[in-house]
Amino acid sequence: MIYLDYNATHPPISEIFERNWKRYQENPANPSGISAASQKNQSFIDKKRKSMADALNLPSASVRFASTGTEATYWLVRSFASRGGKRCILSSCEHDAMIAACRDVGLKIDFLPLDKSGLTKPIDLENLLSQADVQPEHFAFVSVIHASNETGVIQPVEELSEIARSYGIPFLSDTIQSAGKLTIPAKALDGFLINGHKLGAGAGGSATVVAPEFQESIVPLYRGGLQEDETRAGTENLMAIGCLSDAFLLQQTEMESKHERLGKLHAELEEFLARRGVVIAGQNSPRLSNTTYAIFSSIEHMDFLLMGLDQAGVVCSTGSSCKSRTRQPSRVLRSMGYSEKESMQALRFSSGLSSSEEDLQALMSALEPILKRLMPEASAAG
Repeated sequence: MIYLDYNATHPPISEIFERNWKRYQENPANPSGISAASQKNQSFIDKKRKSMADALNLPSASVRFASTGTEATYWLVRSFASRGGKRCILSSCEHDAMIAACRDVGLKIDFLPLDKSGLTKPIDLENLLSQADVQPEHFAFVSVIHASNETGVIQPVEELSEIARSYGIPFLSDTIQSAGKLTIPAKALDGFLINGHKLGAGAGGSATVVAPEFQESIVPLYRGGLQEDETRAGTENLMAIGCLSDAFLLQQTEMESKHERLGKLHAELEEFLARRGVVIAGQNSPRLSNTTYAIFSSIEHMDFLLMGLDQAGVVCSTGSSCKSRTRQPSRVLRSMGYSEKESMQALRFSSGLSSSEEDLQALMSALEPILKRLMPEASAAG
């Protein structure tokens, strides 16, 4: 298998799983109990929380453990929506979970546009908030994804945060895709997210991170227990918490070398694709080094390309993994100005910690005969 779908989920990091599974087997005690074994497990959770908080230069109380990224997103949105305000401002490249969470709490959404390169421009936020009929206090928050899970385009969140805060509006960011790939600008964010399965920790562990000055805004996600400072009742998932913390710290440690290595591999892939007439979405914008979102606009029947790659053992996505089976036009590409047809002709290739040069070479070898059949003129030119 040639696995190039890391943005959908990062394969589990074996040594992290084995270490935490061994520990859990040795001590499965409920952390809320009064026994020495239980207290040891509560201490384990506290240490894992602190290690993540220290890496982010935040106090331990800022990190609240949840299960999925969607749950963490809902928790963040519900907490900041509880402060008042009937509207919020989002970028046009948000994950569907963020949009759904905002709508489910009853917020009216104002979307900031994307330019052709996939960027949210700070001037657009400034222009929206400076309109004579706009009252900043009506906005619960501004939230802009740090890096698009589809295109990999990195948004200027620090500039956008400065503008939002100048109007007294909290600034949030979905950092699920960027965590472990970029340094999270925690001081510029009033709330953000981390998801374990994007880091190699497996599914079931995530974190909602809230700045110290907004701790009082955190609302209980579930009631009925004292866990997470009485904000998320339910017995903690020791395995997921341990794996989440360990994977996050490992990815932080490997970030610089991984960025350089994967950037070279994707540059070679994109050169290969460009010679064959394939467009790379957001190519001239700052992007995650592990992400190539390729638009095969000359291919009429994408199913043939998908089947050919599947038969060759290549695992990739048609876009956001939560909707990749639906074969709908990419909302992000449409927002960037691509046609409905072009927005259904894109494939995302994303790599990660364990990806090798051989993986990318195998992808190009698999693509070559398929593109010759489906894009004969472009392939001849390449």
